[in-house]
Amino acid sequence: MCPLCRVAHKADREYIWHFFDEGADQGEAIDTVREAYGFCIEHVTMLSRIDTEAMKSTLAISTMFADTFAGILDDLQALSSREQFARAPCPACAHRDARVTANARYLLDEIATNPGLRARFNGSPGLCFAHFELVWNQTQAEDEREFIGQVQREAAARLLSELSEHVRKHDHKYRHEPKGPERDAWQHAMFMTAGWPAPSGSAAEPERTQ
Repeated sequence: MCPLCRVAHKADREYIWHFFDEGADQGEAIDTVREAYGFCIEHVTMLSRIDTEAMKSTLAISTMFADTFAGILDDLQALSSREQFARAPCPACAHRDARVTANARYLLDEIATNPGLRARFNGSPGLCFAHFELVWNQTQAEDEREFIGQVQREAAARLLSELSEHVRKHDHKYRHEPKGPERDAWQHAMFMTAGWPAPSGSAAEPERTQ
C-alpha cells in the first residue's frame, strides 16, 4: 500500500471515532460540522456505520444532525440573496489532509536518514499518484526528487509489465499458462491511480494497533 494512503485511512478512523466518542455533543465540534454543512459522504457513512452497526442505534447520529441543523437553519435564515453560498471543507477531510501533508515530509526525512526504510521504499509499489504529487512538490532537493521519481518510474514499469502479461494470458493461445502475480495487476493499477482502499473491516471497528 502507498504509505500515505495508510496514514490517510488511519487518520480517518481516528477522527471519526474521536468525534463519535467525544466530539458529537461538543459545541465547538458541532460548529465545525455546521460550517461545513455536514460531512462528505465518505465520512458521514463511516460515522453512521458506527452508530448503526456497532451501537445498533441511530440516536447518536440523529442527535448530531439535530444539533448541526439548528445552526445550519440559523445560517440559512441569515443568508442574503446578494451573498455567495460557501461551505467550509468536510472537517474529517481537513483533518486527514493535514495529517497526510505532515507525514509526506516525515516520509522524506525517514528516507533520507533510515537506510532500512529507504531500501524497503525502493522496492515498494510506489505511491498512489495523488500522494506522489504531494511528496514530489514538497521535495526541494534535486537528489531527493530523483530518488522519489526513480522509485515511482520503476514501480510503474513493473506494473506495466504485469498488465501486459495479464492481457497476453487472456489470449486463447496462452490461457493454459499458470497465473502469476500479474493476475492482480488491473487492481493494482486502480489503486496506483485512485489511491489504495482502506483495509478490510468495518468502519464501526476502531483501528487495531499492530
